[in-house]
Amino acid sequence: MTAGPTTSGGLREQHKLATRRALEDAALRLFAEHGFDAVSVEDVAAVAGVSPRTFFRYFATKEQVLNPDREQRLVLLREAVLRAAGRTDLGVAVEALGEVAGTFAGEQETTALRQRAAASSPALRGRVLDVLRSWEEVLAHALAERRDLPTPDLPARTAAAVAVTLWRQAVEAWTAGDDDLDDLLRRAYDALIGVIGR
Repeated sequence: MTAGPTTSGGLREQHKLATRRALEDAALRLFAEHGFDAVSVEDVAAVAGVSPRTFFRYFATKEQVLNPDREQRLVLLREAVLRAAGRTDLGVAVEALGEVAGTFAGEQETTALRQRAAASSPALRGRVLDVLRSWEEVLAHALAERRDLPTPDLPARTAAAVAVTLWRQAVEAWTAGDDDLDDLLRRAYDALIGVIGR
């Protein structure tokens, strides 16, 4: 039978994914309950039922647990801006963020835990702001690229900054219990447009 290696490889990947999720869940719960600085890698590994060495196979540092998919989402964000159909910079940025919102499916509780963990440490709050700043930079540069500009101009930077602010508001509502992150983002955008139009 030729299906053996493929099946074995698939099971191995499932096991790796399950281990990664167990580590992430354990770390975020411990960070949220005890504070980031009070939790060690050994604590996380013990709760997840693995060795500290296994932890470092998946995460280089404790901090990385907070944003394990950062680079992939930055790539998706840029690509989403470049193919978006919106006419204004802000509309395009929000449309692109809406596409990224789809990658958060099933992560509502995890995202809430990340927020609680970040609240426990000034260093982590700074890291979260750094992540959002990187999203803003990618948005601004991609918006400039759409218009063949060598660097982002004021409209591109403004649209990127406003879009990320709308994203933060949508995520806060989402982690508080609302159902659809993309819908919340679009509602925040509509509310802003309504205010601007007055």
